[in-house]
Amino acid sequence: MSMRPPRSRVLDIRPFAAALWLTFLPLLPAGALSGSPQPSAGVSAVASDLWYVIRIGGQPAGYIHEETLARANGVTTRSRMLVVLNRLGSRVEIGFDSESEETTDGLLRRVLYEMTASSQSTRSEAVIAEGKIDIRSESAGKTYTSALSYSGDLYGPEGVRRRTESGLRNPGDKVTVQTYIAEASLVGKMTRTVLSREPLQLGQREVAALKVEEVIEGLPIKRTGWLDEQGNLLRQDEPGPFGMIEVWRADRSAALAAASGGELPQEVYKSSIVRTNIRLPRTHPIDSLKVALTHRRPELGWPDLGLAGQKVLSRTESELVLEVRRPEAPSGVRFPAARKETDRQYLEPNAFIQSDDAEILRLSREIIGGEKDAFRASLALERWVAENMKFDLGIVFAPAAEIIRNRRGTCVGYATLLATLARAAGIPSRIVMGYVYALGMFGGHAWAEVRLGEEWVPLDAAVVNEGVADAARVAVVASSLAEGIGELTLGAAQQVFGQLGITILEFRTGGRSHPVSPEDKPFSITDDRYDNPWLGIRLGKPADFRFTKTDAVWPDRTLVGLDGPESRTAALEQNEILPWEEPEKALWERLERTVPEGKKGSLKTAKGDAFCIDSADGQSAAAAVRRGLEAWILRADGKDASATLRQVARLLEVSEK
Repeated sequence: MSMRPPRSRVLDIRPFAAALWLTFLPLLPAGALSGSPQPSAGVSAVASDLWYVIRIGGQPAGYIHEETLARANGVTTRSRMLVVLNRLGSRVEIGFDSESEETTDGLLRRVLYEMTASSQSTRSEAVIAEGKIDIRSESAGKTYTSALSYSGDLYGPEGVRRRTESGLRNPGDKVTVQTYIAEASLVGKMTRTVLSREPLQLGQREVAALKVEEVIEGLPIKRTGWLDEQGNLLRQDEPGPFGMIEVWRADRSAALAAASGGELPQEVYKSSIVRTNIRLPRTHPIDSLKVALTHRRPELGWPDLGLAGQKVLSRTESELVLEVRRPEAPSGVRFPAARKETDRQYLEPNAFIQSDDAEILRLSREIIGGEKDAFRASLALERWVAENMKFDLGIVFAPAAEIIRNRRGTCVGYATLLATLARAAGIPSRIVMGYVYALGMFGGHAWAEVRLGEEWVPLDAAVVNEGVADAARVAVVASSLAEGIGELTLGAAQQVFGQLGITILEFRTGGRSHPVSPEDKPFSITDDRYDNPWLGIRLGKPADFRFTKTDAVWPDRTLVGLDGPESRTAALEQNEILPWEEPEKALWERLERTVPEGKKGSLKTAKGDAFCIDSADGQSAAAAVRRGLEAWILRADGKDASATLRQVARLLEVSEK
């Protein structure tokens, strides 16, 4: 088995990826796009054929096509949604296909649903009987079954349209219908309320419309829609982590043209990350963290953040103070775990956590070997995933059986594979969605948790540190994925992703606590010296240089830059060393990546010696200083880079933290 260190862990995770795929869940619940079937004497006839353009943050991002067929014994509605975004050199594409069958009274009888977010599709079939929904899911050639109970009537797209058409006429009118939401495997009551009658500009023409507010019971997001007199959608707006998601009625050619996808502007992605008031050191893991969360849209409310390792200290409508603690590394827990009913969903395979896959079972046994302790076995699995996975922004969400063979994915893929390998070994596991700290910001992220005894223990194969994942994270929601991805992406996630400010109030690392007051600054610059007390970094500058890039955040590793005459530059960058890497070898690897094929040597800093490397043409040079699990890289570029590096290095102080 090949064990090789990844190039760079923080660079590869791209924390916004988790928030990115939240945007792609179907924008419209059952009934939002249905047409107006007319009676048909034949077996079936096309009753409506509607096309829509999707925009995210004002940019084209795909289309929706819905066709409604009137049949002698009911109605069939077929819908296709394709969402496409282009970002950072990758094309992210997700397809959703569904087919709903209803009775002549509009009652739902059967739903077929397929999501394609990677090279393979995940399919489900829901058969509705009185009081019960039998769900059959298929992924990577395997089939899994589950069931839901409900009471009352379940309406399909046409049933929803009819109730809308007959019940919504004037401002204040309201209708409530119960339907099945396939993408989340849940039954929900949808309420539509007329806000006003107003004209809508649709292309070159003005159309009479009902402006309607739509809410689904148990979900925080309110959608605004504009409907025609028959209850068909003309336009819909919904807030998302990257700005407003808009759906507009269009003709076929305009809808298909939107399938080329949009290049979301830089500011859209910046809105999905949360800058911190200070930078955190990474010399040692963060053992505890106290943060103030500020809600930009308090009307959405707060989810339950009292998850494993987290304690809500205070809460108002718009601010919540949260304490996150890193649990102690447990020992003496054996596996496989006993199959108790409370742990069943965390031990059994499902359509995404395919722990019954033959290759996953084989590999889990091989990685763990003869280890008997559940925590040490879990760490072995974490290391394997960290070393063998490759980041791929184009894969939004894939089942484990696909990931294990392609070994590619976002942080969600890392978490899915780790949870699946653990479950295959008989260690209860689940996926967590939330925020993780990286290089001056918190970004949307996913990681795994394993249940050891009575405690859930976080492990992160994408942001790795020694042992248990550190406390520099905020968990928002956790799921076994037994009911699909809806539990991760709806509800709690909609309440906070893209809506939070995060202020660090206190952190503990290396046995010391560090309170942060509102008056504290992230750094200071006095005359010719940059001083960052939180990181223990001081850097002087030559008289003819100036400080730059003091506010960079992930994915830029720069802590502080220097610009000098004749286009000479220098920068101090924060890197990490993985816990299993040999430190000296890791430093050289980082230097060789910074200055390929350079000449190795050493130089002096204000605190001692450092490794260095100089290019053959004299245009670039770099030095590395190690502190715990941090690798500080000082690089210089431009004319006389070697001389610049040595001049600046003598002014660099990396203190012990």
